[in-house]
Amino acid sequence: MRQPAPDYTTAFLTTLGVLVFMGLLTIAAIWGWVGVTLGALGFDRIARPIARRVRR
Repeated sequence: MRQPAPDYTTAFLTTLGVLVFMGLLTIAAIWGWVGVTLGALGFDRIARPIARRVRR
């Protein structure tokens, strides 16, 4: 008679949870970089005309 297959459900779910967490963290980090870049570009667009007026 054959032995039953080991139950890897808990190990699979734990690994899946870690991978989902890492994926969401990666997405959040990428969106953070996008936000910082867009914020810097926006600030630059606002600051340039002000700097031109101050120089004159």
